[in-house]
Amino acid sequence: MGPSPTRHGDKMTDWVPTLPAGGGPRYLAFVESLEEDIASGQIKPGMRLLPQREMAQRLGLSIGTISKAYSEAEQRGLISGEVGRGTFVQRRKPEQRKGYVPSDAPINLALNVPPYTGEDEVIASALAEIAAEGEMANLLGYLPHQGIRRHREAMVIWLASLGVTADPDELFITHGGQHAISVALNLASAPGDIVLTERFTYSGMIALSAQNGYRLHGVAANADGLIPEALDRAFGETGAKVLFCMPTLQTPTGVTMPEERRDAIAEIVRKHNAYLIEDDAYAFLFENPPRPISERIPERSFYVVSFAKCLAPGLRIAAMIAPASFRDRCNNAIRATGWMATPVMAEVVARLIHNGDLVRQVKRKREKAAVRNEIASRVLSSWLPPISSPPGFHRWLPLPAGRTLNALVTQAAHAGITLAPPGALQQVDRGTLGIRLCLGHPSAEADLEKAMVEIKRILEMTEEISFV
Repeated sequence: MGPSPTRHGDKMTDWVPTLPAGGGPRYLAFVESLEEDIASGQIKPGMRLLPQREMAQRLGLSIGTISKAYSEAEQRGLISGEVGRGTFVQRRKPEQRKGYVPSDAPINLALNVPPYTGEDEVIASALAEIAAEGEMANLLGYLPHQGIRRHREAMVIWLASLGVTADPDELFITHGGQHAISVALNLASAPGDIVLTERFTYSGMIALSAQNGYRLHGVAANADGLIPEALDRAFGETGAKVLFCMPTLQTPTGVTMPEERRDAIAEIVRKHNAYLIEDDAYAFLFENPPRPISERIPERSFYVVSFAKCLAPGLRIAAMIAPASFRDRCNNAIRATGWMATPVMAEVVARLIHNGDLVRQVKRKREKAAVRNEIASRVLSSWLPPISSPPGFHRWLPLPAGRTLNALVTQAAHAGITLAPPGALQQVDRGTLGIRLCLGHPSAEADLEKAMVEIKRILEMTEEISFV
């Protein structure tokens, strides 16, 4: 166990382990000492370790040994290195996540949640800071419907990292992305109105349609997303005035629109004096995200980004930018549907933006997405199309010849795997049918690989169940 670290301001920066004498690799002794001091609480999550060269000098070890020690510690989930900032102690190692399901429980590939990256510890730490600083009481009253200004200012900083320009006065904090979409639909359309969307669309839109009486109309798409000519025709034939779409890593298909396609979609929305509701839930998975369609037509767009996929769904916090003509009505809509988003959770998000924890979580989510996509691609290489975007949390599995979706879902269920067929909003040819595989929900990569192997086995065998 190492000596108590010295504090500089509010951050510990010069922890050095006391390595035991005797045999054994010195780099492993370093890692074990680090792990012990994290477990005992002597060093805290968020602490920055000394640079490798300085650590080597302090311990009288080679830079190669320390480099190997840092690498092993990062592999174990103890630390995370950030270019230009340093190496930071992480929260509990993901493999120690509480609440793991038993190994014989069904593996859920139907629920599109982000893979675990220690977000519970990050959020718990922020909540502890709020309580310790006596800030909690200030967050428990009736506060502005739009959200506290400092929270909106923090979210504007985050949006800038996604390539989105916003002003705090233009931004509304909502109870998650689903709430934001519901508010936008309520403002831009009425029950009974036709709303255009991709022919395979987000299940939350289908739920909103069933609840509020919107009539969803699916528009044809291809490998680049919505087909402009089909969208233009749909607006003309249906008289619709609202389009909902996900241009980046669309769910369920995983398609990302190229810039030229985004330009074309924006022009069509403008041509028909319509409004766009853009769900940009997965932009953070790109180091340089595509420019949202909303940036091209801000006067006709509701732009929605949530913190569910990059942090945790249970936060229920999202940000929405509304057209200027709707901003006064947005305040009343939020008031009517919940008064305000939960300020405590918005405070957590704002703190994680300012202290860098959100950036660190995003980095780890990207890494997890890459690992899980590699597993899916390797095991199902004969069935899954290659990915052309940064890896996300879901993949589209085209329906193989001789297969039916119902049988595939049923056979998977018999093998202990939960799948959910997508809802199609228009008649589609068999060649475009498929099913979404959600890669983030399984607790461990081993569980995901087990599920992929089972799906491969099912795809290789004769369909066992026929439906008439």
